[in-house]
Amino acid sequence: MTTTPTPAAAAPTTGSRRPSTPTDRWLATIPAMPPLEGPAGVAERLLLLIHYGIDWSEGWVTSRRTTYWDKLLPDRVIAATYRAGQLRRWWNDVAQELGSTPRNAAERAELEQLLRADSTPVLETLRFETEALLLRVRIVADAVRATRTPTPATGPAPAATIDVDQPGLPDVVEVIDPEEL
Repeated sequence: MTTTPTPAAAAPTTGSRRPSTPTDRWLATIPAMPPLEGPAGVAERLLLLIHYGIDWSEGWVTSRRTTYWDKLLPDRVIAATYRAGQLRRWWNDVAQELGSTPRNAAERAELEQLLRADSTPVLETLRFETEALLLRVRIVADAVRATRTPTPATGPAPAATIDVDQPGLPDVVEVIDPEEL
């Protein structure tokens, strides 16, 4: 039996202490929403890594943004919990289907730690609490995006923009440097 690793964010990140993992940094954008602990915390962090590992510039998921949060992502997360008996298999299935891969050494290291958790309770949490977990992930993703989006007081966006002409997408899409996440 393996033990559930305690996510680094379970410890408070107050004062001058910087969040230590990529998911710590993302979760810290919502101080009023503390990170989940135990199997739900592992599941939340895995979903964050899946989301941020997707190739949003060229991956197939990009053309399906309108159904991403409500259909595409939850369907794949839940289906993989039935196919996989272990977290590593679950990760492999979902990551392959969505074209997601950790973008840097810190994300790879955190993913490796999370995949050592006791699989059964995490897979059950992913299966039965999918919508609530994805709501939290979406709130975090929106908050992280807001930290990168300029306000009239801060001036133009530091990242490049691309003009797209596709129905259902905004006229201008911001291209984000993954290292800024």
